[in-house]
Amino acid sequence: MLFKRSTLASGLLLTLALPCSVQATNGYMSHGFGTKSKGMAGAGSALPQDAMISATNVAGVVWLSEQRLDIGASLFTPSRDYTQHSMVSGIPGRPPIPIGSELTGTGAVESDRDLFLIPHFAYSHPLDEISALGVALYGNGGMNTTYRASDTMMGQGTYGGAQLSPSDASTGVDLIQVALNLNYSRKLSEEFSVGAGLILAYQSFKAKGLASLGNLAADGNPDNLSRNGRENVLGWGVQLGALWQVNDRLSLAAAYQTQVDFERFEQYDDLFAENGDLDAPALVNLGLAFKATSDLTLNFDIQHIWYSDVNALGNDMTRNIQLCMQGQTAHCLGGSQGVGFGWRDMTIYKIGAQWAMRPDLTLRAGYSYGKQPVPEDGVLFNVIAPAVIEQHFTLGLTKELDERMEISFAAMYAPEGDLDCGCSLPFSGGPKSINIAMEQWELELSVGWRF
Repeated sequence: MLFKRSTLASGLLLTLALPCSVQATNGYMSHGFGTKSKGMAGAGSALPQDAMISATNVAGVVWLSEQRLDIGASLFTPSRDYTQHSMVSGIPGRPPIPIGSELTGTGAVESDRDLFLIPHFAYSHPLDEISALGVALYGNGGMNTTYRASDTMMGQGTYGGAQLSPSDASTGVDLIQVALNLNYSRKLSEEFSVGAGLILAYQSFKAKGLASLGNLAADGNPDNLSRNGRENVLGWGVQLGALWQVNDRLSLAAAYQTQVDFERFEQYDDLFAENGDLDAPALVNLGLAFKATSDLTLNFDIQHIWYSDVNALGNDMTRNIQLCMQGQTAHCLGGSQGVGFGWRDMTIYKIGAQWAMRPDLTLRAGYSYGKQPVPEDGVLFNVIAPAVIEQHFTLGLTKELDERMEISFAAMYAPEGDLDCGCSLPFSGGPKSINIAMEQWELELSVGWRF
């Protein structure tokens, strides 16, 4: 008992102490939660195997027959860049934005800071044969870009901020979302379980290099737009789940997570629509696990994320800027119908296979696809959030070290996705002038204990 308590406490403290900068992959959401699931491209909501099932389907916790503790972390490497192809904007005497690396204002600019450590922690505790409690702490989503002014034409900065504020010329954002999921699950029959989880969330944000957009602020005073340091806010949401073991070979799962309601960002209420209101989108997971043979299990998940329901993310960029420039301030940055990133909803299809090669060794592989959420006419703003990844290829394994301890590994590669701008705003370079691109790698390691 002393070992269990000390291990649990140490794991939680370690996870809380590690930096949690997150760069997610399906929009700004992770492609999966838990090392075993990530080895199958995020599939597995109908196949409970570790305590991190809480993050995907809370109804799965009760199927873990023993107390379980899972602690892990991933090293995540995204490559982000933008390229400006045009030398001429619709405003005489001004280069188009974003500004490129060459003396002509064209050229590619790469984002700095390309290595992130992302920890996770989860614990499950059976109460009896039909009910269980679970807790999981994990990175829910995030986005990071850092474009140095020195990499742009004459140090002007991505959006030309050096002319207004030389100290605010380097451009980028850093968004971090961390979720603590406290849940209860129960079997209503030998084949069917339900679960509910309370999500307590933390969100952190900072932005720089946006001062040149100040004339688009709804209140006419862009004091809460850029370079105001890091601001932290809290939020909450709910996850509901169900799992049906149809027979010995087939199981089905469904889980719904509400929108996570965060407090408003007061220091950035001139940036996000509705005076700084940036909530996390609602999502649903539907899953199937089929035991094809005694050693091989196939998994198929569908996930849908409602980005368009979060106004700061889903509101149109081009149309709102045009209305703002016509004097309709409600459509300006921070306004009640303000400028957003234009993100569409995402539907992601995840396929994974798990092969018990030996009693002590399990191998995994997976693939996922989801059309990226950024519209062509929204590329100008999405330079700082180039969420254009669509595919993930993954491998994973679990090695049993003894009767109570195992180690799991997962690797992910997301091939480069890119998007050309369908730009029509006068300060851009016109259609096809801007290209944004991203490529990603991730390696994750975790240790699991059964008590």
